[in-house]
Amino acid sequence: MTAETTFDVAVVGGGIAGLVAARALVIDGASVCVIEASDSFGGALRAAALDAVAVDVGAEAFAVTRPEARRLIEELDLGARIVEPRRSDARILLASGLFAMPHALLGIPTDLGSPEVLAILGPTSAAAASARDARPLDDELDPQITIGHLVRSRMGDEVVRRILAPVVGGVHAVDPDLVEADALVPGLLAAVRGRGSLAGAAAMLRAASGNPGSAVAGLSGGMTTLVRALVDDLRGRGVRLMTDSAITTIEAASPGWQLAASGVRLRAASVVLATDAATASRLLAALPDIGAPLSRVSVGDVAVVSAVFDSDEADDDPVGSGVLVPSGHPAIRAKAMTHATAKWSWIREAYGPGRHLVRLSYGRNGVMGEDIRDLPEIARRDIERILGIDVPALRASLVTRWPRSLVQQRVGHRRNVAELRAAVAQRDDLAVIGAGIGGNGLAGTIAQARTV
Repeated sequence: MTAETTFDVAVVGGGIAGLVAARALVIDGASVCVIEASDSFGGALRAAALDAVAVDVGAEAFAVTRPEARRLIEELDLGARIVEPRRSDARILLASGLFAMPHALLGIPTDLGSPEVLAILGPTSAAAASARDARPLDDELDPQITIGHLVRSRMGDEVVRRILAPVVGGVHAVDPDLVEADALVPGLLAAVRGRGSLAGAAAMLRAASGNPGSAVAGLSGGMTTLVRALVDDLRGRGVRLMTDSAITTIEAASPGWQLAASGVRLRAASVVLATDAATASRLLAALPDIGAPLSRVSVGDVAVVSAVFDSDEADDDPVGSGVLVPSGHPAIRAKAMTHATAKWSWIREAYGPGRHLVRLSYGRNGVMGEDIRDLPEIARRDIERILGIDVPALRASLVTRWPRSLVQQRVGHRRNVAELRAAVAQRDDLAVIGAGIGGNGLAGTIAQARTV
């Protein structure tokens, strides 16, 4: 084992949360080390070459409804590379057909009389949903009500099954009856109380985002452009960056902390844990007031199949930018598919006419129901059925596993996070970021990381 090295702060985890935290700390004057267990930095931002084009196989975009991601990108002089989607008209694929996505807040319709809602529900069910949502609020809303229960009580089961469930399942890989409404959409219950209707609350919160166009943007060349810029920035500021270094123990020293990895010992006055919740819980097992709530954070496994195929028919973007698929669809196994060459101009130009990149995601409610080895063929069949074309073979495919990657904000999640934050706040030499505290999404992760 090498001699012990001392830093002001050791950041454990080299995903976006860890890198952003390290940048904030070194700018503030601290000596910083970032320790990453895998062979590369970036966490959920990862790229791979598919048919000679480097593309995202993790997160492909960032939300523009919050300013944090754009601000960081501009600080790193990448503002000129920000691109809006070529199209952002995802569809819902039900057993009964393909439908345009209604204007909604995470699957909660903002107008139950819109043509899109009428097409999905039919006039009778849409009218019933509207009448149901117009009823007075009889009781105080349970602060832990699930988003599925809330929508069902205000709009009916058809809205849950045909609109809400495909969206929540496609985005968060979880059944809407399992996740807290206010954890998934902060401020939703207060808005419902204030407006007296769920559709009105959804419309108000959607309008409050202040973004009239697409809700996301990306980077030309892919989101790992941001990772490379962050790593270069940190190196230039003197941060020590370590990969292939899984921390095995973190022990309180006097003062500070002692950390051990294979062949490495570190001492730091403070530690920032920027790992998944399970890893953070294991490393902080000696601090049960922090480790216990971390162990209760519910997360799910997903896998993404990135596939390239040839088809002139797909040049017309038959499903817009992609589809969301509800659980139990009789023919489709994927929970969502993004038609990347329809969505992003830079990808379309890189592959050229007649060649297409799609990304299909698998895994629901924390469980991978498919064998990883079978996914390329499952994906090929899903592509054919979703796009309505023949795809005899894939030119290239890659399965990327994302274990413990999606936080599932199940009942009790907010209370658990509050307990965790209160326990961490008792110490001035420890921060826990990521790890399910900020939910899913790049902007929230960046905002949380800047607070260390």
